Amino acid sequence: MSLPSPRRSRGRPTGRPRRGALAHQLGGWLVLGLLGLGAAALWASSATPTRAVDSPGQTSQSTIDAGARLFIQSCAACHGAAGQGTSVAPAIASVGGAAAVDFVLRTGRMPLSAPTQQMQRNPPAFDETQIRELDAFAATLGGLPIPSVDVTRGNISRGQSLFIQNCAACHAATGAGDAVGGGYVAPRLDQADPLTVAEAMRIGPGAMPVFNPKLYSQQAVDDIAAYVQYLRHAPSPGGFALAEVGPVAEGFVAIVVGLGLLLLVIRWIGRPRPGAAGAGANGGEAGGRTDGPAESGQRT
Repeated sequence: MSLPSPRRSRGRPTGRPRRGALAHQLGGWLVLGLLGLGAAALWASSATPTRAVDSPGQTSQSTIDAGARLFIQSCAACHGAAGQGTSVAPAIASVGGAAAVDFVLRTGRMPLSAPTQQMQRNPPAFDETQIRELDAFAATLGGLPIPSVDVTRGNISRGQSLFIQNCAACHAATGAGDAVGGGYVAPRLDQADPLTVAEAMRIGPGAMPVFNPKLYSQQAVDDIAAYVQYLRHAPSPGGFALAEVGPVAEGFVAIVVGLGLLLLVIRWIGRPRPGAAGAGANGGEAGGRTDGPAESGQRT
């Protein structure tokens, strides 16, 4: 009596298809992650918050008095009760008067938690009404008034030329900012409204030089301010702006993302097909079964 030939398992191989399915799933999550990062980069590069700024004008004595009270409460400990300066902070008039006060308050660079702390842009500590009151009091201490600026009179082409000559070395050609040495950092200009640009040019905050009105006229201020506003809203015909950091980062992203997606596509195309593996296994079983009856007939 002959024993029946053992049958081969009809189950599909479990090793390679499982690995392929796992790689397929991980690849899908990776694609979703890359798309999410791309969307976040697009949002970050296009989101440029703006701030409404009132034009300087005539102020009442009550506004000046309110500013004096705020100054005593928040500024006098370092700058003196009359803004004359102390051993830890300069006189208000010597650093730019009302122009400097308005600049540091609207950009959140003042007040500082410590006199030795470097000024950096932050949310303003005072509201618009309080800033106008402090500006009004600072105007009585001497120094520069809040400058005027009108970007509608500015020429973007001339502003670009002036910016490249005088500003790009520190702020970068795209206004992305950079380190300038000595512990100073030239800030990004994506939040710099026209008045902020004009005030910075006239007072020279931090390591920035003062743009002397004898060398840089009101027209030059308008031109540079107009170009900075163009940079804030410049189109990106090539796709993502990537925060305007330049060609090195763009090339890196192109290589990493481009090659990464290409490898995923190759992996997707070359993944093992479970159907083809199952067909091969079934074909072997069919071949094995065709010999069974013949053998059985001969032995009978």
